[in-house]
Amino acid sequence: MKILSAQQINGIDSETLKDQKISSLDLMERAATVVFEEIKKLHSRLEQSTFYIFCGKGNNGGDGLVLARLLDQQQAQVKVYLVDVKDYSVDNLTNQKRLPNHMIQKIAAEDQIDIPSHAIVLDCLFGYGLKRALTADWNGIISSINGCGATIYSIDMPSGLLADEKTATDVPIVKADMVYTFQFPKIALLIPENQWYVKDFKVLDIGLNQRAIELAETNLFYVDESFVRSFYRQRRRFDHKGTFGHTLIIGGSKGKMGAVQLALKAALRAGCGLASAYVPSCGNTILQTAVPEAMVMTDLQQDFISQFPLLTGYQSVGIGIGMGTASHTIDALKVFITQVNDTPLVLDADALNILAREPDLWASVPAHSILTPHPKELSRILGAWQDDFEKIEKVKAFARKHQFYLLIKGANSAMVMPDGLVYFNSTGNVGMATGGSGDILTGIITSLLGQGYSSKEALIMGVYIHGRAADLAVKTIGAYSLLPSDTINHLSDAFISLEKGL
Repeated sequence: MKILSAQQINGIDSETLKDQKISSLDLMERAATVVFEEIKKLHSRLEQSTFYIFCGKGNNGGDGLVLARLLDQQQAQVKVYLVDVKDYSVDNLTNQKRLPNHMIQKIAAEDQIDIPSHAIVLDCLFGYGLKRALTADWNGIISSINGCGATIYSIDMPSGLLADEKTATDVPIVKADMVYTFQFPKIALLIPENQWYVKDFKVLDIGLNQRAIELAETNLFYVDESFVRSFYRQRRRFDHKGTFGHTLIIGGSKGKMGAVQLALKAALRAGCGLASAYVPSCGNTILQTAVPEAMVMTDLQQDFISQFPLLTGYQSVGIGIGMGTASHTIDALKVFITQVNDTPLVLDADALNILAREPDLWASVPAHSILTPHPKELSRILGAWQDDFEKIEKVKAFARKHQFYLLIKGANSAMVMPDGLVYFNSTGNVGMATGGSGDILTGIITSLLGQGYSSKEALIMGVYIHGRAADLAVKTIGAYSLLPSDTINHLSDAFISLEKGL
């Protein structure tokens, strides 16, 4: 799914009106009706619900006025607060006239509104077309909404949040429990620094012109199930273990063998034909007992890795999890990186930490390698950034320079390609924020790479499947209690859900 700019979306709206021979008023009715259907799913007894709908002067406010009419027709209690201005949009004015006068109360931006906590607030003040941050004048309405304790649904965008660029943190912005955004996710909804304003969001299809969407150019995408299915490989009757690749995981140190265990289990659950590990001698009994399906090779040293094996017979190699930064390990990795062939690697954890200390070594890392740093590891590699938009640009420059595939971990993890394309993930939950989740991801991605998926496909599919498995697990386990091993146990369900749609 494409992520488009406000200007592009406006153009697609116009193309839709021409192609479908409808008016903007018709499209407004369609969009509001789609939101109305979502609200009905959550609040089946509308006649017992009270809605406070805040409408601006433009077409986002018009959406709110249509919603007011649709909710009123279902006997819901509806109060409409319309910003008092002289220059309403034409469609906004039309929908004002379709409501009885007593339902609409005109307000100023600075007004404080008493909203009961049992109400449902619909924020329809501003949509994706907002071009500049709101002034302090808007603190009245927006502080009333944010402080009322009611459920808040923002239509298209949380009012005050710019769709395509950084929004200052000291300006009025609605803090939405749910954002119902139209046709495309907006990049601002996917940025970690905006988490206070976007608790969750859902993309609603309003039937915009598909041809115009296909022609729109972008380097930003949102990964959903249909996209992953487009390159997912079903297994054939005469496939065998050699078909699905031999995956090697290099890592571990005394007290951190659990990381390798998790990665191996995840790699096997993700479908590799064979899985091997290279670990310090202390890890032999642990891994042979915990993961009997895997093969284990050991270093001469008991507690840390002092040399790296020859990479012969392996279709994919993941390095760094639980490895530590002992001096012998650092020296061994330096030698390995300068001697490795052109086989792409999956680099994580301490492999990245060591390389961050030795930036000259990046030039020796094979092109098309996959890097999966957590935020602190990423900052060691790139240095500091001012905001999430700058972070993405710095990652794009680094990925382009070295021809790497790089993951920015987060609620909607961003996957940056060497050609400048960025893919945001749609799966996952906060239960994954625990030690070991990254080790699983390394195992999954390395496994997929070994099965013949390209670096791009392995990264995108690995991140998606990892999050999908956690989403399935959290339904019964809950976010507080979710363990990485629970996610591994639901990888099979995640793959089954992919296959069902094929």
